[in-house]
Amino acid sequence: MIWLVMIVCGLLTLSMRFVMFSDLAPRQLPGWLEEALGLVPVAVLTAIIVPAVIISPEGGLILAGNSKLPAALVAVTAALVTRSVLATIASGLGSMWVLEYFLY
Repeated sequence: MIWLVMIVCGLLTLSMRFVMFSDLAPRQLPGWLEEALGLVPVAVLTAIIVPAVIISPEGGLILAGNSKLPAALVAVTAALVTRSVLATIASGLGSMWVLEYFLY
């Protein structure tokens, strides 16, 4: 049974990839689909970052005494102002380190 599942999954994977590289699929995606796909990175990063900032390892919300929350706000502000990934990372990490060292 496992061999049948592996063969079927392999054939499905091969067929999906073959269609994209052959002339069977359209060369240009519809405009609405391209616009929708442009929002995927924002949605995925939000789903990863927000729980890492406001949820404790035990599973509860931590809003008070959380150095990650103001550092995340600083990083978001830096991202909106500079549009630079390096400036966003540096400002977020720097502010978190300063907050943990002096306040938390």
